[in-house]
Amino acid sequence: MMPRRAKREVVDVAEPRRQDDSLGKLLHVRKQRLGRLERERNEARQRWRGQREALRAKKLERRRLLAETAAFWQEARAAFFAMTSTTGQFGAAKARYEKMKEEAAAGYLRWREELGRCHAAQRAFFDALDAVRAAQRQQEKLGILRDELREQARRAEE
Repeated sequence: MMPRRAKREVVDVAEPRRQDDSLGKLLHVRKQRLGRLERERNEARQRWRGQREALRAKKLERRRLLAETAAFWQEARAAFFAMTSTTGQFGAAKARYEKMKEEAAAGYLRWREELGRCHAAQRAFFDALDAVRAAQRQQEKLGILRDELREQARRAEE
């Protein structure tokens, strides 16, 4: 009779662990979010620039109104004191001057309203900028963590 062969024990070989890709997925999602935040920041910057241009236009309009009002009043007074206009003409000029002052005051109010909108756009831009910077910091931290985990896995294989 032939001797029976001994049964061999099955050797337990550690299966290679499947690499965890959840960090990679998270990085991808965060990168997409960062792209969206950067787009929002750029849009907020453009809105703020537009508001600043509008504010500057209102400021220049207000200055023009004030200069026209002052010039008109100086001419009217000079004409009255030079005795080239009558008291009635001076009274009409004074009434027109008062209307011009009201127009200049309304221009100031329009400028103040525009200033409020400009400040709101500025706040929105800087809030968006802070969000982008925070997302960039988080992205950098996750990238460093991913690199360290890869390095640890490489060292463990050796």
